[in-house]
Amino acid sequence: IHLLDVAPGPALRSYLQHHPSIIYRCTDLYRTDVDDNADLTNMTCYEDESFDFFICSHVLEHVSDDRKAMSELYRILKRGGQGILMVPINLGVEKTLEDPDCDDIPTRWRLFGQDDHVRMYNKEDYLGRLEAAGFKISLLGEDYFGAEAFKKAGVNSNSLLYIVSK
Repeated sequence: IHLLDVAPGPALRSYLQHHPSIIYRCTDLYRTDVDDNADLTNMTCYEDESFDFFICSHVLEHVSDDRKAMSELYRILKRGGQGILMVPINLGVEKTLEDPDCDDIPTRWRLFGQDDHVRMYNKEDYLGRLEAAGFKISLLGEDYFGAEAFKKAGVNSNSLLYIVSK
């Protein structure tokens, strides 16, 4: 399995790097401890359909042009491939709030919940953006994993895992 891990976390990275069935690559725009430094909106270092799976968790809310990043992730994913594509979803907003040009830190905290975020996603809009990029979407929640698994992991019962496929 050719896997791309975007902005990798240390524990999962360590596990995936040593898994015998995985050919692992990781990328981040700024970090030096990754295999590749790639801009998610223009990943020229990867050929079309070069990965079977990708993990991109809590990254798109930092990217100025998330639609272009979604298109690039779709481009590098093999036919039949899948990915985990997670973002913070605010169920209380009627539409996605975004301003990639906002550089006022207090405003970013107020609008997006973090000083380096450029948007706060509405669920329906996020799903629409993923579909517009070409992805098919599966939402896996407590009914899939079981209430006990959610409780043990401290996961909110309303949480969903967003799986995209090509």
